[in-house]
Amino acid sequence: MVDYQIRPIADTGILVEFGDVIDDDIHQSVLNFDDNVLQSQMKGFVEAIPAYASVYIGYDPLVTDYVSVCEHIKPLIGKQGLAKDKAQHWQIPSCYEGQFAPDLSEVAQTLNMSEDDVIKHHTSGQYKVYMYGFAPGYAYLGGVPEALQIPRKQAPQMNIPKGAVMIAGPQSLITTVVMPTGWWVIGRTAKTPLQTGSEKPFLFNIGDSVEFFQLSEADFLRQSRL
Repeated sequence: MVDYQIRPIADTGILVEFGDVIDDDIHQSVLNFDDNVLQSQMKGFVEAIPAYASVYIGYDPLVTDYVSVCEHIKPLIGKQGLAKDKAQHWQIPSCYEGQFAPDLSEVAQTLNMSEDDVIKHHTSGQYKVYMYGFAPGYAYLGGVPEALQIPRKQAPQMNIPKGAVMIAGPQSLITTVVMPTGWWVIGRTAKTPLQTGSEKPFLFNIGDSVEFFQLSEADFLRQSRL
């Protein structure tokens, strides 16, 4: 039996919550439910947005209402979906050198390890795409190895470039636009989750797995020019 709570969000949506922590089993319940909702042809359906431990369902209040939506979705909670079968695996090249890894040295010192150890831990992580949020294409990746988990900075840094590979706590992320952040920038990649001008603008699907592999500065610069 899957534990859950349902909350109304104004008169146009509901939030189905399966927990309040980053947990793979909880997220699998999220993925299964999201998949089943998308296939269920719900009357008045507008959108479904999966997150770490919840799914937001938007609906048209001129077509349906909160009670009707609840009656429709409750039988879908806890059912198996096709999410695992749809998941893809991605390999992301990352340069952990010089100007492309401005926080690498401080992360290493804070965690009492060498810079090479930081890189080894980051590239050994098996990451999962849990959700998109905050900015276009910001795919939140859970799975940072415990030895590499470090709290966010006390103050954000401005103008972090697109393609920055960052960590904070149990999460990693690749920036897609120039923005301030309090996360630690330990690398850079030329392959970002936001593919502008594409019919499929988000590279990853929720539930996909990701791993990083080390790229030399020369190879990164070569890829960036392609």
